[in-house]
Amino acid sequence: MASAAYAGTLAWLYRLERQHGIDLKLERVRRAAAALGHPERAAPTVHIAGTNGKGSTAAMVATMLGADGRRVGLYTSPHLVSFRERIVVGGVPISEEAVVEGVARLRRALGPVPDLTCFELITLLGWLHFADAGVEATVLEVGLGGRLDATNVVTPEISVVTNVGMDHEAFLGNDLTSIAAEKAGIIKPGVPVVSGADGVAGDVVAARAGVLGCRLEVHGRDFGMTEESDGTLVYRSPAGVRGPLEVGLAGRHQRVNAALAVRALELAPALTPSAPAVVAGLAGVRWPGRLQLVRREPLVLLDGAHNPAGVAALVAEIEARAVGRRVRVLFGVMRDKGWETMLRALAGIAEEIVVTRPRQPRSAEPNALAAVISCPHTICDDPVAAYRMLLARSAPRDLVVVTGSLFLVGDVLPIVDPARAADAARERAAAELAGRC
Repeated sequence: MASAAYAGTLAWLYRLERQHGIDLKLERVRRAAAALGHPERAAPTVHIAGTNGKGSTAAMVATMLGADGRRVGLYTSPHLVSFRERIVVGGVPISEEAVVEGVARLRRALGPVPDLTCFELITLLGWLHFADAGVEATVLEVGLGGRLDATNVVTPEISVVTNVGMDHEAFLGNDLTSIAAEKAGIIKPGVPVVSGADGVAGDVVAARAGVLGCRLEVHGRDFGMTEESDGTLVYRSPAGVRGPLEVGLAGRHQRVNAALAVRALELAPALTPSAPAVVAGLAGVRWPGRLQLVRREPLVLLDGAHNPAGVAALVAEIEARAVGRRVRVLFGVMRDKGWETMLRALAGIAEEIVVTRPRQPRSAEPNALAAVISCPHTICDDPVAAYRMLLARSAPRDLVVVTGSLFLVGDVLPIVDPARAADAARERAAAELAGRC
């Protein structure tokens, strides 16, 4: 099937996105799922919410289950380069043909222009694809919040809340208590819960689990992963000790995500993998755009940290890696994020910051970003030109960090990985058809 049909299908979805925006409700998805024969019930599910680390945790869960010989459906958002990354079976993204045929099937079943948001339709497309593929397990990452997120019509085997921080305040509330309540909204009666939330947010998660009669296990209290004196990683939980282990994703924060992923599967008997699958899955997991090393001279890291908590974790990692190196940052962000806090943290370690505009309608204005930066900085609207400019003036020993948004990482990835260039071109064609950019 010609890629023009695929671009046209994406353009139709993106026009819906522009028309409806973000409209958090569950009734529409419930009705649509029932009309489709409840594809969301096709396989046992791991449901993952949280402010940061959802995608990494989901990838680890899926990789461990895959290493155990299971056919796994993985649903995540947003994508970096290709829409197809959102819906994956057995490590293989949904095909262009399946996207076109699946959306056409949804329109036949639900009406030519269903009364659903773009994200709701994509979620339904994922469930249909997983059901058609005969997956034996589904791993669902929440899109936004949890309580009213389209994914929240499932009753999973296990619920995971990775952590809670300030993000999406316009939709989730202006304090941690409110935001945590939205994240904890994925918790279902009697379904076990694994949590990485602490402080007041942890209290909210615990209260929700208690009211609904759920077993709750908390990272750092009931289980965790530690680095031993010899440098090896060891995981401990009520199920026993596992180690030595290796985590395929860089960053100390990924050890927390790994521990959450392992404990989630330990508490889901229908999904618990073998010990060798846990070892192989954690070591073999790959998740682009998270402290991803793409070049060595200069050292270039891509990290989709997109809120203050994510940038704080990134800064800690940079400080550990940047000894003897000048740090140069390419920064682009969505306007609804806490970018002033993010930029203050990055300015504390950067020799220079180049601010740009990711190719996404919600991008913040670079001039506004530049006005709050306290270190040397430059404005370059085009993210590709900005990356090339920064790279050209970096010395071999410098450390270049691309961060602020997964959308910015997605803009840069096709430059460092030419194999993604065709995907990027199709995405641009769809966006232009939809008038999205």
